[in-house]
Amino acid sequence: MVEIRVPKLNNNDSEYTLLEWLAADGARVRRDDPLVTVETSKAVEELVSEQDGVLTHLVRAGASCTPGQLIARIGPPPAALPEPFQAPIPAADGGPRESVALPESVPAADGGPIITAPARALLDQLGLDPALVARLDVKVVRRTDVERLAAATGASEAPENAESATPPEKSGAHHDAGQTRPLSNHQRAVGRTVTLSHQSIPAGYTAIKVDVTPALTTARALTRRLRKLVGLPDLLIAAVARLHADFPMFFAELIDDRTARIPDQPRVGVTIDMGAGLYVPVIRDRLAVPDIAERLAEFRGLAQHGGFTEAHLTGGNIVVTLHHDADIIMAIPIVFPGHACAIALTSPQPDRERTVAAIGLAYDHRLINGRDVVLFLQALKEILESSPESL
Repeated sequence: MVEIRVPKLNNNDSEYTLLEWLAADGARVRRDDPLVTVETSKAVEELVSEQDGVLTHLVRAGASCTPGQLIARIGPPPAALPEPFQAPIPAADGGPRESVALPESVPAADGGPIITAPARALLDQLGLDPALVARLDVKVVRRTDVERLAAATGASEAPENAESATPPEKSGAHHDAGQTRPLSNHQRAVGRTVTLSHQSIPAGYTAIKVDVTPALTTARALTRRLRKLVGLPDLLIAAVARLHADFPMFFAELIDDRTARIPDQPRVGVTIDMGAGLYVPVIRDRLAVPDIAERLAEFRGLAQHGGFTEAHLTGGNIVVTLHHDADIIMAIPIVFPGHACAIALTSPQPDRERTVAAIGLAYDHRLINGRDVVLFLQALKEILESSPESL
């Protein structure tokens, strides 16, 4: 008998959501078959079978689970399988009625995508028509997909204690009328990271103006030659990775007040926000610009459909934050806990006969001093202005 327990998936959450069972209760499964998906505040992870056998569910889909919790067993056919979760259905007169099994996932009408139980519950809570999920272009609709749909349609969740909440006029408080919307697990995780950064890291900030005309020319030439979109962010990420050998402390992790760990390779995180939440997937090692462009395109697709796993989002040792909106001239990123700095790229702006962009660097002053920051930014400027084609 093999026990299936929830692994520790990230350091930000004390509990996760068992999103959906991919193998039915009592099903015969083989080693490495996908069994279940578990949703953290950042990603959805798929757990697989460790041996051949018969699967027995111990936790229903949609329930919370904690790291280390036993959620299933795999073994020889059990003598008796546990009863499926039963949900009472009230009769028309309000009295009790016979219970029926609550399905863990339900197919939408007209052969549409599968809607998981947490997603269907949120659709019901928001009063959204399940037919709307056809817009999402996914095979399995998860709670995060419904949250994205709700944001697009302007729907909002009612507070969990809406029925018991005291109206402002009765409580003596004076508040503007309006709806409340609870923060998603993902946004709460972002909030914890930002709070920890501001509380624990004495950060400085410096920005430099860079003539990005040569870099943009190189990006356009690569786009035509490779027949895939290459942009300024791809070149900047490559340039940052190149500086690892000359500026190792910018990729370091502070161990204690006397020691820093310097990684062997650059692993550049990059911010991706396609309207469904902020993610920071990691590009590992030094990649060529075409490979970086392909990886970023993959990341954008994953961000649209909530497809990131923990492996995409962990292991970075420096971050590039992208601020594409045309009127943004300065952005101050947070320094992620465990990192030494974060680099911000703003939107290119016309400046007479050239195009310029501000590249800013927020840094942990315990690891890096202002003079080193200037040298690092000047090195980035030199690469992007003088030799972007060499990246």
